[in-house]
Amino acid sequence: MLAASRLALIALAAIWGSNFLLVDVALGGSNPAQIVAARLWLGGAILLGVCVAMRRHLPRGWSIWARLLLMGILGQALPWMLFAWGQQNVSVSMAGIYNSVTPLASLPVVWLLLRQKGSRGEVVASVLGFGGIVVLMAPWGEQSSSSLTGQLACLGGAVCYAIAYAYAKHLISTLGYSKVALAASQAIVAGVLMLVVTAPQLLEPMDPGAAVMGSLIAMGVGTAVAFLLNYWLIGAVGPLQAGLAFYLMPLVAVALGIGVRGDVLYLHQILGAAVVFGALALQYAIDRRESLDVPVPEVAPDNVVELAKRRPAG
Repeated sequence: MLAASRLALIALAAIWGSNFLLVDVALGGSNPAQIVAARLWLGGAILLGVCVAMRRHLPRGWSIWARLLLMGILGQALPWMLFAWGQQNVSVSMAGIYNSVTPLASLPVVWLLLRQKGSRGEVVASVLGFGGIVVLMAPWGEQSSSSLTGQLACLGGAVCYAIAYAYAKHLISTLGYSKVALAASQAIVAGVLMLVVTAPQLLEPMDPGAAVMGSLIAMGVGTAVAFLLNYWLIGAVGPLQAGLAFYLMPLVAVALGIGVRGDVLYLHQILGAAVVFGALALQYAIDRRESLDVPVPEVAPDNVVELAKRRPAG
């Protein structure tokens, strides 16, 4: 991997991983709906500007926009809302760890929704990962119901990502439009939906402090930059190598949570996280083995949405 690709990989992991810290800061003066709306509107506006600069046309037709709306809900609005809501009672570190469950949730999601079976190794990785989640939650221990509910919300967000990836191939991969245009369209239509569905929450008073506003702006800009970085990285090194950013993301979140917000991880959380990370390592090894005979394209296809067992994100 060239130096430029390594830098892009590190930057992508840093952007994704820092989102959980930014959400935590933004919650100090805004509610979850306001956070998600700001991220969608600003990120969508930037991507729309990129489309104009690249002369990429937005999709046309109600049926196409209906698909984009569904993908915008499953891949952006709903998981972002669940994570932001959950982080009211879940630490930065824990939210990042739960987000990493997405690849492990892909197997049961694909089996339940699309009736596609995984390999024995993938089944082992998935079962191991969800075993780690149980240890993380420790439902047998003494904890508040709000903490458990927040963890379930974050887990639900990760599952939403898995569902979005599973359906991406069937919903939008054959549309023939630029990926930048599709991403901008998803953000725009999801942002409009947020305006309609969460209008009362969006009108609630905000604390326009520098930290809160800076976090909201950083998330919106980061959303657009992360997409463009991911798109470039896939073209440069292929989806498997680019997917390393997703596996590094929870490490960034944990480091920021502990170093900046003073998160404390208890023994069962450390053990659970270790099991989850072990399952992720196994999943990556399986993906790497399966991709050995697949050539890396010189340029990422402009009309294909990768079914990555990866996330863009939190």
